[in-house]
Amino acid sequence: MWQWVRRWRTPGTAKDQAMGGECGAAPGVAGEAAQAPEAPPAPRSSAGPRPATAAPVVRGTAASRLFTRDALQRAWLAIKRAGGGAGMDGVTLAQFEAHLAEELGTLQAALASGRYRPRPVRQVWVPKINGGLRPLALWALRDRVAQRVVYDILAPAFEPHFLPCSFGFRPGLGVQDAVKALQAQRDAGRRWVVDADIEDCFGTIPTDRLMRLVTRQVQDRLLQRYVHGWLDADIMNSADGRPRKTGASQGSVLSPLLANIYLHQVDLAMMQAQLAFLRYADDFVICARRRHEAELALQFSEKTLTEWGLRINAHKTQIVHLDQGLAWLGHFFVRNECYVL
Repeated sequence: MWQWVRRWRTPGTAKDQAMGGECGAAPGVAGEAAQAPEAPPAPRSSAGPRPATAAPVVRGTAASRLFTRDALQRAWLAIKRAGGGAGMDGVTLAQFEAHLAEELGTLQAALASGRYRPRPVRQVWVPKINGGLRPLALWALRDRVAQRVVYDILAPAFEPHFLPCSFGFRPGLGVQDAVKALQAQRDAGRRWVVDADIEDCFGTIPTDRLMRLVTRQVQDRLLQRYVHGWLDADIMNSADGRPRKTGASQGSVLSPLLANIYLHQVDLAMMQAQLAFLRYADDFVICARRRHEAELALQFSEKTLTEWGLRINAHKTQIVHLDQGLAWLGHFFVRNECYVL
């Protein structure tokens, strides 16, 4: 009998948090990442770790029962609602749906038998809201459906242990919740804000370290193989013509969950340092009462991200007072007001 997904313990003690909880860092990383700056710690965030709860655990389920036709049908409906274009195979939503029974039957057999392999990925560049371009991976529809099936298995095991300081791509949470959390920090007198962005976060997450975090929770070899296969899929038209792998790049159904699994380690370090830290995907703010505290918090966040193989986007990172005004997540905060942009 297989144990598919193991319980991921929510950190309960300082030692647990320093070790990165059940998903620890590579040796020599997590311990340093959990150390606070060499100064009095910033005020404790109101978004502290959740009380420990039992994570859903999938036990003793055969692949033939896991990858059921009902599971694939639900995944297809989710992909259809999301929309999107064709991948390298050129198959559109309408074409896939025209042969839906055959497509789902073939995919189900491949997933259940272990014969499934992802197709190469097409990459496009789309404009960012604030200027510039970001890469987007376009997967074949069959691969997106397969990813959604696996997402539906993995998300319930990881989601209960993500921290309340994380708002992006979370069921039942969104921009308005992050906005209210920032307003609460403002009303508590923490009006100096580190406004920071992680540079090319999805594209630079180290896949080997990400897979170590995934496999500590997901112990089934078949699921591990599928997740690794999607991270290691070939990009057929990279911008520079060189062979590239997809990694956790945006466009995958799984990439938001995988990013949250990885950045959860950063969240743990920030909470251990008692920082008023709020994160929405790869954008985050840290609130403080004094500018000096904000400067220390920025230094600590840069150090923590570096230890996890990530980096601050210097052009999009600043320290501001709310009297000056701050634009975050499509909202503008100035003094005690908040406006939708």
